[in-house]
Amino acid sequence: MQKIAFFIGFLLISVPLFCQECGDKAHSSKELLDRRKALLNMLDTGSAVLIKSADATPDNMIEPFRQSPDFMYLTGIDEPGYKIIMYPKGYRFGNRLKSVIIFTYPEQLYEPVFLSAGDTLLDDKFFEPVLASITRDLRTLYYSPVPELTNDWLNEKVVIREREVKKTFEQAHPGLKLKPANKLFSLMRQIKTDDEIAQTRKAIGFTGDGIRSVMQKIRPGMYEYEVQAIIEYEAKSEGASSMAFPSIIGSGTNSLMPHYEKNSCRMKKDDIVVMDVGARYESYCADITRTIPVSGSFTPGQKVIYQAVLDIQKEVIAMIKSGITFSDLDRRTTQLTAAAGYKNYIIHSVTHSLGLVVHDPSAGDTLRPGMIITIEPGIYIPSDDTVQASDRRGFGVRIEDDVLVTADGFEVLSKNIPKEIAEIEKLMNNKRK
Repeated sequence: MQKIAFFIGFLLISVPLFCQECGDKAHSSKELLDRRKALLNMLDTGSAVLIKSADATPDNMIEPFRQSPDFMYLTGIDEPGYKIIMYPKGYRFGNRLKSVIIFTYPEQLYEPVFLSAGDTLLDDKFFEPVLASITRDLRTLYYSPVPELTNDWLNEKVVIREREVKKTFEQAHPGLKLKPANKLFSLMRQIKTDDEIAQTRKAIGFTGDGIRSVMQKIRPGMYEYEVQAIIEYEAKSEGASSMAFPSIIGSGTNSLMPHYEKNSCRMKKDDIVVMDVGARYESYCADITRTIPVSGSFTPGQKVIYQAVLDIQKEVIAMIKSGITFSDLDRRTTQLTAAAGYKNYIIHSVTHSLGLVVHDPSAGDTLRPGMIITIEPGIYIPSDDTVQASDRRGFGVRIEDDVLVTADGFEVLSKNIPKEIAEIEKLMNNKRK
């Protein structure tokens, strides 16, 4: 146990996390306590975790502030200017032992932050002396590195700042190893609680309403950005806090680019449009892709490719259960796509984890109950292809759903968003009557 030779006025706040302006609940206090307790239990007495909130930048004047996912996961705090030390051995303040110490600037000390009896909140001016005292007894300090890559174009090399940070810190603290905390957080974040699943369901619901609205309103001659506006308006008007990632609306040959983000082209009658979109509710993300015909009806060639992708997706989803691996899903997708005659038109993997960020971390390759993953096969046939029939060239098709791994299999969380050819065309053509 450590002692500090100066007086520290610390706060013991025990309030749930609520936005002062609107009263909306963020992360439940119980979940935050459970997460901190779980992380402390993963550490031995010779180790600690140190992470900080994301920095505010000049861009925050234009773009909204986005908190570090690991910091948000532990604290529920959605503001810059905070640090947290998790130290299972405990740090003594007078006659009290604290294993969780959160630091911030004086003007933020009275912001609502949930603290348990084993936590404390301190002025940031005490961070360095507390850290210096703790590190004397540590063998390992886990932290969340933020790799900063600098392109040294004069010397034709890439400089990774974090390497220098690690080297300098370990030289100043002999015997202490600085390790990334990523693996610890991946183990925790990959399994979602009931509250996390409920937030994800809401994000998916908002996204689905936006997609359905597009199906009813889209017409030839509209621009891709109009489709984006419809989806984002619908999602945000229903309660989405933001979009989870920049919306991808690719029509015609733009549908061949999985990460197309210009959304600037005018859509033609015989185009299909790939909509890869996702709302964020509170902290959790949706990630849905639907491919629809701008005219309201697929052409014969588009139907062939679309149905092939849909059949592949259904079969891969049906595989999902605890113990299956991400690699199994990718391998089966490749097999099915090859069997359908489209092996050379795969350009991305079929799955990733979903959570606080759209590509959430996962620890290892194996699926476990409580994980949320995407299944998103795609076939992309360029205009200059010489193998496929002419009416099957010049476009891509991708279909993506969000799937919860359960104890006895899976649940497609986005199952209510239309994806069958008949239901898409019915919904789209009803609006034209």
